Amino acid sequence: MMAPMKLLAVLACVNGLRPPANTPLARDTRAEYSKESAGPQIDLLAKQHRMTVMSVERAKLEVFAAYAPRIAELEAQLKIKELEAQIAANGAAPANGAAAIPIAPSAPVALPDAPAAPTLDFLEYAEIPKTAFKPTAPYKSAIRSVKRAIGPDAPGEICHVVMTTEGKLPYVEGQSVGVVPPGNKGGKPHQQRLYSIASTRYGDDGAGDSVSLCVRRAVYVDPETGEEDPAKKGICSNFLCDGSPGDVVALTGPVGKGLLLPESPDADVIMVATGTGVAPYRGFVKRLFDEQTPANDAFTGRAWLFFGGPTSDSILYPELWDAAKASKPDQFDLTLAISREQTNEDGGRMYVQHRIVEHADEIFDRLDNGAHFYLCGLKGMQPGIEAALEEVCDKKGLVFKDWVKALKKDKRYHVEVY
Repeated sequence: MMAPMKLLAVLACVNGLRPPANTPLARDTRAEYSKESAGPQIDLLAKQHRMTVMSVERAKLEVFAAYAPRIAELEAQLKIKELEAQIAANGAAPANGAAAIPIAPSAPVALPDAPAAPTLDFLEYAEIPKTAFKPTAPYKSAIRSVKRAIGPDAPGEICHVVMTTEGKLPYVEGQSVGVVPPGNKGGKPHQQRLYSIASTRYGDDGAGDSVSLCVRRAVYVDPETGEEDPAKKGICSNFLCDGSPGDVVALTGPVGKGLLLPESPDADVIMVATGTGVAPYRGFVKRLFDEQTPANDAFTGRAWLFFGGPTSDSILYPELWDAAKASKPDQFDLTLAISREQTNEDGGRMYVQHRIVEHADEIFDRLDNGAHFYLCGLKGMQPGIEAALEEVCDKKGLVFKDWVKALKKDKRYHVEVY
């Protein structure tokens, strides 16, 4: 009799995963505010709440779908055990053992239709959000999740960190926020560290109440011993990568206007990055391809991402790039430079600048037709990229300094290095 009881216990647990038949996607949200701010604040909270509820419902459906075959199997096993128990209680045995017990095939598990992706339009700002929080008075955020963002065989560690904003720290794609790590140095608080925002203004779940960062854990390895020196590790990156849900994080900002998406929806976007420099481009691509936003509907240009990393496992957010290509095949391109796995035309390691030279004609054609060029990543990458662009300019009879100066004047050459 223990086996049926265990099966019943398992089924009781998994049944909790079944989504309710008629779950409302919005509930009444009530809060107390001053008369001056009550209207817009309640509207914003209601929309954020609705997005959160829909996100939870989608997650429940995904989990239930993953467990559906196992649920059906357990239900069939339970029927067999129940019949065996009834036969044993009546003092009889089946003629040919348990296999002879007539069991009707389990009905297929019916999954409710997943709710359609909601239209996100409640954070479409008329102006770029200005700095709302400074290091002396930061916003007290809390970590929601910290997940490794690269494969197990990639060198080093990069984490995707999601933190709450409660809608109090508005931002747009391409801006940055500062993180003030806890503790002090020499009796003074640590200085803030700036990070490019890796989410859209609506956050990763569409509720508009969170912000995401792409953080590389900074460590120092002694060249003589080959061991990490804890005294020289990055204070802020290790604080974030070691964070747990609920940990308080002091945030500042937002800041930055130099790495924003073009105002024109038909402009091409050429994005170049290595490692965590891809963070702002994640926000760009989610807004233009993944989320149901006015920007997605209006975008008629092409987005082209050049990404460099040491190994295939180092590619950040590959699912997003695949989804973008699937949703708009003619409007998204991805070109990879995997230094330890690919070779350039000279037989050496493949870096992003080599890809720039390979595709120079198309890149320059797009720039001649109004495309925007973005460069984001470590400072060490900028000289190589610009040397490649200068090489192409020389071949085309252009003066690099004049060419790049004209792009900057037209606000179509965007650089953010650190």
